[in-house]
Formats: sequence, structure tokens, C-alpha cells
Amino acid sequence: MTAVSWLSLLASNLGFACGSYFLKRFADNGSLDDLGCSFAILALSNLIYIQVLAQGLGKGAALSSMTHLILMSVVGLVTFGERMSFHHMGGLMFAIFSIWLFANGTHAAS
Repeated sequence: MTAVSWLSLLASNLGFACGSYFLKRFADNGSLDDLGCSFAILALSNLIYIQVLAQGLGKGAALSSMTHLILMSVVGLVTFGERMSFHHMGGLMFAIFSIWLFANGTHAAS
């Protein structure tokens, strides 16, 4: 993946995390402003994610899902005071390990 693909992946995941944050706020408060912000951010993030999919579906989708899992766990811990179980911590360790494997993996010669 190129540097632009990595930046697109990062931008889309940050957008998904921000959009999810505003959805949680909407669920708690019922403010239509939060719903509108969430919709706009998620729509933009999906447009950016299209660029990631165009560069390579398999690796981009796997990295995106693992990164999103980690980001949403951090948002839940920091913003909403959620607590992690041992199973949740194990899942996060596997997510981090899978990102490390993708980043350090070699491509098979065809």
C-alpha cells in the first residue's frame, strides 16, 4: 500500500470513530445536531474509504476493521468510562498483532 493509501485508511478510521462518537452522543442526548454531524462525518469517511478499497480490498479492509476496533475501544475508555474485560483486552491484543503482521508481512512472488 502506498503512503496515500495509509493516510486514507487513517483518515477514514478517524472519521468513523468521530462519527460513532456523535452517534453515541445522539443516543444519550437526542440532539439532532449530533445526528447531523454523525451523518456528515460518516458519509465523508465512507467516501475516503472508497479510495482504500480501490487500492486493495483485502489488506485495506482487514487493516480498517482492526484499526476501527482499537480506536473505538480507546474512545469508549477515555470518553465514556467503559471498562474492558479480559476477553476484550485479548481481542485488542490480537487486533494490534494483526496490524503488526500486515505491516511486516512480505508479499509472495507470483
